[in-house]
Amino acid sequence: MAALKEIAREYASEIRDGIGWVIVYRTGRSWHALTVWSDLGNNEWETDDINDALEALRLDPRAVALNGYYLGHFGDMTIDDIAAGIRWHYERGTNALADDDTLTQARADIEAARQQAAEAGLPFSERLVDGPEDEINPYTYDGSMTVADYEAAQRARDAHAALVEVVADHYPNATEEAVERVAEAASSMKLSPEAVQRILDAFDNIIEVINRMIEWAAQAIRTLADFFGETLDNFILRRAPPKWRHYALHAKRARVRKKYRNRIRRAFFAALASEGGGSS
Repeated sequence: MAALKEIAREYASEIRDGIGWVIVYRTGRSWHALTVWSDLGNNEWETDDINDALEALRLDPRAVALNGYYLGHFGDMTIDDIAAGIRWHYERGTNALADDDTLTQARADIEAARQQAAEAGLPFSERLVDGPEDEINPYTYDGSMTVADYEAAQRARDAHAALVEVVADHYPNATEEAVERVAEAASSMKLSPEAVQRILDAFDNIIEVINRMIEWAAQAIRTLADFFGETLDNFILRRAPPKWRHYALHAKRARVRKKYRNRIRRAFFAALASEGGGSS
């Protein structure tokens, strides 16, 4: 059990300097304190300091924030004077955390988020984070969750890791981002790693069938093209002038044969265009 004079001695330099703010609170007969370095004089809070202040407020609804520069009643700043000043401000609720607008809004936001998490069946941590990179350490229980929520979060983390492992093993050449996207989609659908494995295997089978169908279709198109190309050529040749047909089929030089075949084709399609009223 910490005595008030011990707290005064430990935090005397912060009180005297007036730079940081000393949050003072009680649990039972014990006194406690911690220093935050946000600019509370201008109501500017850092996220970590909000978390610390909310924890103090949770333990003691009468918690206060004190600063020797902004507040009086610390006398000559001796240890005894500081202890007396702390008691005086605490008993009168000077700078009570419960009255701070930022902390009041933070508590309201946390409760609203807690309700949303409960409705969605998700584990909830009341610790505020400062951006996406300020993540909670999943390996340390920091008290910001209930034990049940912490255990649920651990199960969810382990399940997600298992999904990532299944996807990465199935697609070893996939990028980490692609693997994570697939795993997140599976997590959102509450799929087990076994179900994801079956889906990926089935997807591979579907892709294999589609590839075979594409290969068959390509071969069929080539066959049809060859058939119709050969049939059309024969049809055109039979209607060409005898001399052109002879050279197209029997000229010694390949260049001559090609020349007459092209001539026959041009004449044939020119005739079709003429019968049809002209080409477009």
